[in-house]
Amino acid sequence: MRQFLVLITLCSMANVTISQTSGTADSGTMGWKRIAHVSGSGGRGFGRVTIYTQGGSYLPITTTIDWFHDWSSGAGIRVNSDSPTTQYWTAVRITDDGSNSYIEVNFAAAVNDVRLLSDNYGWRVATLYTGTLPSGGGNVRAVTNVGRFGIEDKFMIQYNGNVGIGTATPQEKLSVNGNIRAREVKVETANWPDYVFKEDYDLMPLSELESHINTYGYLPGIPSAKEAEANGIGLAEMNRKLLEKVEELTLHLIDIKKENAEQESKIKHLLQKVNKINTNER
Repeated sequence: MRQFLVLITLCSMANVTISQTSGTADSGTMGWKRIAHVSGSGGRGFGRVTIYTQGGSYLPITTTIDWFHDWSSGAGIRVNSDSPTTQYWTAVRITDDGSNSYIEVNFAAAVNDVRLLSDNYGWRVATLYTGTLPSGGGNVRAVTNVGRFGIEDKFMIQYNGNVGIGTATPQEKLSVNGNIRAREVKVETANWPDYVFKEDYDLMPLSELESHINTYGYLPGIPSAKEAEANGIGLAEMNRKLLEKVEELTLHLIDIKKENAEQESKIKHLLQKVNKINTNER
């Protein structure tokens, strides 16, 4: 009996309900629109607002916005979505006018049935707009693109799975705008340049190599400084190219050694002849 009463007490303590305020709105046009506001006290507060469409004339799409604004200009914003894509809004931001703060959404299309929710768990939670949404503006304090998950320009998971750290617009599966420290990085590659040591490999003569360097200022097959600065370099491809050049250099060194050996042999033979002549003259 005692254990049963303890279980009932724990269940009662855990049964905490977070209420929500809902609203319906119309974006009117494309562009930045205010969906919620915090009035007075510099717009201070934090909380959560959700914007979604529920089907019918629109695809069902949802984006949850966690927001914060302090008594001055500090603000933070985070978004997440379980929707596989979005086509109605592309970014979210927090603005203020010195007295009030606003949560704004950048609409990529006009949506006349915008559904809004504001969770009441926060502090000085945002009040939703209804009807035609007002246009955005003011001082931008924090902004993030909309994706599966986004924290301003600090971390982004796009709908296509691209991940950005320090960038809100990753163009690769992982884009990092900053330094990376790791114990080891393994890069998979193909077409490893063992082909350089094949008998039929067309090794560029040193005279042609010299001419190329004098004309272009960089090794053949290697990106120029301008190309590298503009496009970056792929580790796998660059390591392959560098090894190719090392192997070509090795072949040139082997040829030079052979040539030196032949020259040493000829010099030795000539010295023997000279010594023989000098001996006979004595």
